[in-house]
Amino acid sequence: MNRLRELRSARGWRQADLAQILSTKPQTVSRYEKGDRDIDSETVCRLCDIFGCTADYLLGRSELPTNEISDEEAELVLAFRGADDRAR
Repeated sequence: MNRLRELRSARGWRQADLAQILSTKPQTVSRYEKGDRDIDSETVCRLCDIFGCTADYLLGRSELPTNEISDEEAELVLAFRGADDRAR
């Protein structure tokens, strides 16, 4: 899983560093990153907490690391929701 490798590398961590945090072996982290081993849901949640990202981002289903939006984006959403069909 390339996204996991990217997140880990961005922190300057080795596979052994992440393995220690997860209480697993570096080989397990390597298998996760290569896609040779599926990540169980509990580990996905832990990784999301560690890296401050969503599961969708971690699993490559989204390009946005978080669900947070800016104040400007929130204003646009509210304006869109309040607009009539013609304005939309």
